[in-house]
Parts: sequence; C-alpha cells; structure tokens
Amino acid sequence: MVVNEVCGNRGNTSLESIRRWPTARAKEWTQSFLDLARADDNIVAVIAIGSAVRPAVQSADLDLVVICNEPAKVKVKPPIEVDLRAYPSSQVTALIEGRNDLLGWTLMFGKVLFQRNSYWDTVLTSWKDRIPLPSYDTAVKRADKALDRLREMLDLGDQSAASEMALSYLTNLARAELLDSRQYPRSRPELPDQLRDMGSTRLAECLESILRKRTMSLKELTEMLKTVPSCGTSKSIIS
Repeated sequence: MVVNEVCGNRGNTSLESIRRWPTARAKEWTQSFLDLARADDNIVAVIAIGSAVRPAVQSADLDLVVICNEPAKVKVKPPIEVDLRAYPSSQVTALIEGRNDLLGWTLMFGKVLFQRNSYWDTVLTSWKDRIPLPSYDTAVKRADKALDRLREMLDLGDQSAASEMALSYLTNLARAELLDSRQYPRSRPELPDQLRDMGSTRLAECLESILRKRTMSLKELTEMLKTVPSCGTSKSIIS
C-alpha cells in the first residue's frame, strides 16, 4: 500500500516548505502569484512539487500545480525556471483515478502553498492510503519514445539534444523499473538511490552519471547506453 507523505503537512500556506529556490526571481514571482491566488476566487489551491521540496537533493527549477475552476483564466507568465501546470478542480478526482502521474506525485509528496476552504486537505483525506501508482505501461512508452528521439539525435551528432533525450530515457526507464516493483518513484535526483535499494545498480549508475554531467559526448552516451538494462521496454537500447 502506498503511504501518503504529505498528510502531516496540511494547511501549510507559507513558502517555508520550499527547501531551495532556483533563483531569487523565482521566489519573488511565486510570492506575487500566491498574493494573486488569494485574491482570485478561480484559484482553489497551489501546491509545490518536484525536487525543490524534497530533502537532500539538488534542484534547478520549481514546479507548481495549480487547481482552479477554469484553467484558461489563469493568465500568468512565470519565469523560465518555474513550471506551472493548471488542472480544473472538477476533473481532479477523475484524473487521479486515471493514474495521472503528476497529480499522484502531488498527493504523495507535494507541499501546499495556498488552499481555499481547505480544498487540498479534503483531497488528501479522500485519497489517504490509496493513492494509485502511476502507469507502468505509460512509463515504458515514454522511455521508448525518448529512445527513438535519442537515436535520431545520435545520428545527427547533436550532443546537447542527445544528452537531454538520454536523461529523459533513463528517467522513464527508472520509473518503469520502480513501478514494476510497486514502488512510487520520487523526484528525479532521488531515483538512483531508490534503484540501488532494489538492486538495479547499473541503471542507477547511468542515471546518476548523466544527472551529474548533464551533457555527455556522443561516444560516452553510446558506450554507456549499451550497458543499460532494458527493464521491460519493447525496444533494444543501442543497435
């Protein structure tokens, strides 16, 4: 059974739950956005997710989930280091039941920054101890798609794009491996330790390597990826 990590943090409406900020600009913008949210009845909750709210990991951006009555009315432009995703409150339950991975992660690990009329507390209570795991099949399909793009970038000799696709590929592969073992994937920087704990040492090493370097040479990528276990994907790694 998946245990909800956030039930003990209900009602936290300050910025203290954000452990690190990518930039001072991101913090200033987020505070301004929360002021706007309090004055806008359309917005019912703002929750911070991702590595910025997780302990003992690095983060380069801030991810915010906004629950609102009408997402189209949320007309804000965050700085590039802030990723904002808006969901309609009327569809939250159905999306969670449908194993939406972002909302599931928000339930498991998110930190509420603002909520109206205890909205997010109510959602947390209704899903306590029964948060569905994200779809294993979806993680595999995403890994396969990233691998196709990775091969294209390797053929084109685009080192930067190939590194980006390799990171996406290994991340989704790691998530698939964890989901296959009925474990809830944490933030990307935490995945290598989760993999090691379940014995997937080589995949952990590969993901950790590209997380550390970010950009690798085409030769490094090709050699590394030859050693990655397929973890149930339908495609071979590097032919």
